[in-house]
Amino acid sequence: MPQRQLTSRTQAERTEAAKSRIRVAALELFALQGYEPTTLADISLRAGYSRALAQYHYGDKSVLAVELLEARMRRDLHAEMLICPPGSPAATAWARLMDHLDASWEHYRQIHGEGHASIRARGELVLQQAASTASDTMMAEKLNAMTGILVSRVAHALEICRESGFLRQEVNAQAVAVLYVHAIWGLASALFANPRGEPQIVAAVVALRQMLENLRVAG
Repeated sequence: MPQRQLTSRTQAERTEAAKSRIRVAALELFALQGYEPTTLADISLRAGYSRALAQYHYGDKSVLAVELLEARMRRDLHAEMLICPPGSPAATAWARLMDHLDASWEHYRQIHGEGHASIRARGELVLQQAASTASDTMMAEKLNAMTGILVSRVAHALEICRESGFLRQEVNAQAVAVLYVHAIWGLASALFANPRGEPQIVAAVVALRQMLENLRVAG
């Protein structure tokens, strides 16, 4: 019995190792050649396996895409930085929002670097863009979930600030949160498409921060 359990764990570990290499290869190929042209066979070969292994593990590219989007939700959206427990003071909520903006932009600024983190960031952005226009329901739902998590947490932080008198009372926290999230993603896409435009895009990020600052109560 112990020997059978050990064999089972070893097989599970081997399966996860293979899937991990497939996920890495997928993001690399998305970054290099785009989402639509990339096939599961391409991904398998890039990962160092036979053409059929990615198909065996995932069945369809959209299944792999959803898993990659889920991983990004856990890792790169920095949503945990926006968690404000009940009773959080406005200054804390505001600081977390500003820190989130900084962390998010630092993540996207590495898009045109040379290392693995840069390639992954490019691949994930390509995947996000594909999900935003995909007819595949699973991909669209996962992207909507990503968006919803960020928007709700940004809105919660803003609402704490508004209720405490830190922000002007007429501020619509939900509307500002939607603008904030989509502005960050839009600027990241602009940087991806035009690396030479980085100075202007950085200036736009500064303008986004200033827009938020302008919501504060004077004095």
